[in-house]
Amino acid sequence: MQLDDIEILMTVAETKSLSQAAERLYMSRPGLSQKIAAIEQRYGAKLYNRTSTGVVPTAAGQIVTKFAKKITALENAMASELAAVDEHFDSTIEVGMSLADGVTLLPALVKKFHDLHPEALVHLDAGYEPDLLEKLKNGKLDFALLENQPLEDEISRETLGYKQLAFCAADIPPYNSTPQPVKVETLLKWPMIIYEWNSGRHMVGNRHFRERYGLSLRDHNMVARFDTHEAMMNGAKAGLGWATVPECIRERYKNEPGLIWFKVDTDPLRYPVDLAWHTGRVISPLALEFKDFIRDNAPEKYFRKH
Repeated sequence: MQLDDIEILMTVAETKSLSQAAERLYMSRPGLSQKIAAIEQRYGAKLYNRTSTGVVPTAAGQIVTKFAKKITALENAMASELAAVDEHFDSTIEVGMSLADGVTLLPALVKKFHDLHPEALVHLDAGYEPDLLEKLKNGKLDFALLENQPLEDEISRETLGYKQLAFCAADIPPYNSTPQPVKVETLLKWPMIIYEWNSGRHMVGNRHFRERYGLSLRDHNMVARFDTHEAMMNGAKAGLGWATVPECIRERYKNEPGLIWFKVDTDPLRYPVDLAWHTGRVISPLALEFKDFIRDNAPEKYFRKH
């Protein structure tokens, strides 16, 4: 099947009119009819029945049109793969970053490092901590910035500092009418939006309430689990329940109408932010330099003391 044939068949199938198809193809109506006659002759079958309102495909026309659509889809897939070859980014440094502090810290540090090393082509691979750890172990990342991850074999780490979770809810009762700091007993009764279950950051609250009060997350009134901070903030704002988010997320939403930030009568919910890398893998000098650059150039006062 020729490419011109495919374009004609697809256009006639969409318009169901020879006049409209001819106009879209920038052809005369007689010229289009001649083209269709040539296709019919090539396949030895009549493809269309003419009616007062347009054209209707015959059984043979339906088959030919079906294969024309498949060929079009294959051509589009081929074009996409060819474009991907041209658009390939040959990164020289592969860095995993957590979805809160990693996304907040690293892009600006990449800019500063690239100013010093224009040859550095950095790929920031955002994801949840378990996925990033797996990529570290498989050699797909030079290093990663992770939040609240436990020690694991073959993974070395350096703690950059500590961050803290903040409590938020809709600016409606009972959240905006309860005296602060909110009692833990009261908090447990309120509906709660939980963050992505496998993230390192979600385990902060789990450990905090278990160690201090003998409570698991299942003792909370969980009503939903959202996998992005944006969804959590929108859910809280809608009145679905309260949520905890990292300070860097609070900074983005601190003046958001319809939200309040409140304190709870408990110790701060803090978590470490680490640089992590595979102990047995040799990374390039440039990647090693960038890892050290992150440690030495994180914004002053970004991290809290433990």
